[in-house]
Amino acid sequence: MKQLILIAFCSVALLLLPSGPARAQTPDELESFQQASGVQSVLFRGKQATRITFPANGNPYWEQPEFHSGEIVFEGNLYRDVLLNIDAHEQRALARHPSSTQTVALTPALTSSLVMDGQRFVGIGPGEELPEGFYEVFGTGPEQVYKHVDKVLNSSVADVNGAIIGYYDDNYRSDVFRYFGIRTTYYFRDAEGRFSRLKSRKNALLRKFPDRRKDIRKALKASGAGSIKNFDDYCKAVLNVAAL
Repeated sequence: MKQLILIAFCSVALLLLPSGPARAQTPDELESFQQASGVQSVLFRGKQATRITFPANGNPYWEQPEFHSGEIVFEGNLYRDVLLNIDAHEQRALARHPSSTQTVALTPALTSSLVMDGQRFVGIGPGEELPEGFYEVFGTGPEQVYKHVDKVLNSSVADVNGAIIGYYDDNYRSDVFRYFGIRTTYYFRDAEGRFSRLKSRKNALLRKFPDRRKDIRKALKASGAGSIKNFDDYCKAVLNVAAL
């Protein structure tokens, strides 16, 4: 009897095996699987994000605490319709399933890219040309600018910029307050993929195009973009002209 049961089980198992060579999943099949698995997807099985439980001036996020729906490439797999943000203090991508309140923190080494609220980011792992972390990418042509935001938690016993801007730390001293200091750096990526830091902002960016500098400056002036004060917008304008 046991032998008959074993033979029957093996027969069913053979019928369940694919008849041809193993076939890789198509993107549509992978997305369908991810949607079906929901919060059980590999993306949401990572380390829970750190919660800031003490008061501090500012926030640890790239910009604001609000999450935005977007897409992320984690461990080589694309996940769409995920709630996303970036922890600029710990340099982690934050992902949350729309049906869950749990947030996971993903390392830049495993997160090659993410798009949220119209912004495009890449993750840079340890040992690469740029410091480890997340970078917003400007430009879609051969030359690009990478923006890095790093938020550092500081404590002070004195006024900062002439005013008290932090929250007092009752667990330590009554005259110590905490605040997130922001360090923003920009890197230029040339057509060959080499990086160099932009230190003097506008002039430094134009110098990256020695053969086209005059033409780019003329085009910016003609379009009214030459007077842009925000450096992010200026980078985008320059790169758009350079890509023409």
